[in-house]
Order: sequence, then structure tokens, then C-alpha cells
Amino acid sequence: MKIESIRSAINGKKTEAPGSELTEDVLSINCRRCTKVPDFRSPGCLKCIIYHISQQGNAGRIRLRTSKDVELFGPAAETLCELAIFYRSTAVGGSMGGMRSCSDCNNSCPKIMDMVWAGFPDPNFESARGRLVSFRPADNRCNACIQRTYRALDQAEHGIENLKKRISIETARTGGV
Repeated sequence: MKIESIRSAINGKKTEAPGSELTEDVLSINCRRCTKVPDFRSPGCLKCIIYHISQQGNAGRIRLRTSKDVELFGPAAETLCELAIFYRSTAVGGSMGGMRSCSDCNNSCPKIMDMVWAGFPDPNFESARGRLVSFRPADNRCNACIQRTYRALDQAEHGIENLKKRISIETARTGGV
């Protein structure tokens, strides 16, 4: 038991539950404070699950903690973990050295990727590319950042397409079960 938990118990205070935690091969996501009903088929819930996987790491089982827990495993968990890898790789592709001007730029990699993932489960790669095409880099640093962003877009789009193909094949093979 952690010291903070002991102090809270003594003082009668409730400890804040973490958003998620990875224990062995199970990622538990606390959905109790969420205003929506946990439904792993909804885009909002999927985004949240993928975000927590990208923060905590891959798991064989994903448990949505509510009054009645929901657990995902097998191909569903594998697919979500693979999506989280794409999400994590594009989110990490940030700007040059955390420069202030880069973080303020509407065409920085994190802002472009936020735009892409806003369309999840059907990421909006074409709109992001359109926004980048209209941007004119001010210097070599901007040009390098934009090129990294294009590469991140290409990698994410290629990965998503391969994942969709694999899911189609698996669904056809198993009859959707």
C-alpha cells in the first residue's frame, strides 16, 4: 500500500483513481468518470482507448472499468494496440527541438496529426495533405518539419490501409465473429 493511500485513509479522503494502468498484460481504463456509456464501437470510445494504449503500452487484454466491466482481447485488442502504435508514432513526430515558433505553427506535425485523428475511425489524410500543400515554409527548419510530417502521414496511412486489409481478410475468414 502506498503512503499516500494510507494518509488518505487516515484523513478520510478518497484517492483519485488513475485514468489507466497497465498491470502485467491487462490495461485497465477507468471509465467511471466518463460522461458517455463505454461502447468500444463508438469513435469517441475508440479514441480514448487508443490514447490510453499509446500512453501505457500494448496489452493482451483491455478492460474498460465501469459498474460492469467490459474486456477486449484477442484480435480486437491486437488491432487496437496496432492503431495505438500508429497514433503514438505520429504524435511523437513533433517539431524541431520544441521551438516556440514550431509549437505555434498550425502546420506543425502534432497539429496536423490532431486533424488527421479527429476523423477517426476514418482518419482524414487528404485534408491534412491539402493543408500542408498550401503552406510555404519560411526556412530550412520549417521545410524539414514539413517533410517529417509528410513522412509521418504516409507511414500512418500505409499502416491503416494494411490494417484495414487484414481486418477484412480476418472478418471474411471468420464470418465476422
